[in-house]
Amino acid sequence: MTEMSPEALRVMAAAIEDHRVVTPPDQSTPAALAEAIAFYLISSGWTITRPVPHANTP
Repeated sequence: MTEMSPEALRVMAAAIEDHRVVTPPDQSTPAALAEAIAFYLISSGWTITRPVPHANTP
């Protein structure tokens, strides 16, 4: 697994906290949280890519 930078982790933590504060618990879903994290990362200049499988992965 690729190590994440502390800056990216801080952006993700901010997205999680904002989602927790803004979204009522009964309306929060894992997909909505993932979308919020992706939005924050992209808005902060990070690039999100799918991992490339290793040659030994079936």
